Amino acid sequence: MDAIRKMPRSLRRGSVLTVAVLTLAALVVTAPAGAHHSVPVNFDQSREITVVGTLTEIKWINPHSRFRMDVKGDDGKTVEWLVEMGAINTMKRAGFDTEKFAIGDTLTIIGWPGRDRDRSMLLRTAVLKDGTRLSP
Repeated sequence: MDAIRKMPRSLRRGSVLTVAVLTLAALVVTAPAGAHHSVPVNFDQSREITVVGTLTEIKWINPHSRFRMDVKGDDGKTVEWLVEMGAINTMKRAGFDTEKFAIGDTLTIIGWPGRDRDRSMLLRTAVLKDGTRLSP
């Protein structure tokens, strides 16, 4: 029988196992980066704030829907606020019909302020221009 060709060193069993272990380790280490963020970590549940402003962006998306609003500050300057919410299906089940919201509408938002971002909050209650109150 002719000599059996040797498998290249890079494909030997030990090398394949090493590559598999390193790949798995890399995936495990990077998994938390895409993980869902905790409400208490990102929002201060010990206090509630209220902002009144004009809707400038509406995103009904997963995992978090959001509004962007222009809010007039005490100094008269307009600043942008980010209002985070639950997933679109969660919001719809709570009565947040997407047809009730339109760019340019004035809303009152009551919620928990962001911990490490200025002018961000987690929506707890939305008050529409007709007085309707919606809570997820």
